[in-house]
Amino acid sequence: MNVELQRVSYEEKGILRNLLEFYLYEISAYLDSLELNPYGQFEYRMLDHYWTDGTRHPFFIRSSGKIVGLVLVREWERAPDQSITWLMAEFFILRKYQKLGIGRAAAIQAFELFPGRWIVSQIESNAASRSFWHKIISEYTNGAFQSIQLGNQPAQQFEAKAK
Repeated sequence: MNVELQRVSYEEKGILRNLLEFYLYEISAYLDSLELNPYGQFEYRMLDHYWTDGTRHPFFIRSSGKIVGLVLVREWERAPDQSITWLMAEFFILRKYQKLGIGRAAAIQAFELFPGRWIVSQIESNAASRSFWHKIISEYTNGAFQSIQLGNQPAQQFEAKAK
């Protein structure tokens, strides 16, 4: 199984928007605040910022050439020494491609693309997401991570190294 992250070009923004609809539909089961707009769509307010703000990075997840998910990474904060803390803003694998190792491979690639401190948060009530991230981060760091709260959400903080 070949898994790769492909940066989303501005011309492919519509494809990413379509994928985000599936993602937002999935997580709407956990977030009462997510509602359809008058056009029957969920809205991802920050989408355009991924092409206008240099601190945001959009990727498709591809497996054997097919788009199977998305990764949105953003700079969370920059310390005085210019070190960056990265945030996994969004991460999604289409249901039929879950539990095949694609998510694990994509997450590790994202960590290695952006070395430094990371924060990955989950929706408290999404047990599957919490289990996935705890397992992946624990394996990736050999248990060297901190469990923290990001607002009212559980999260993990750890250091990622370049490949």
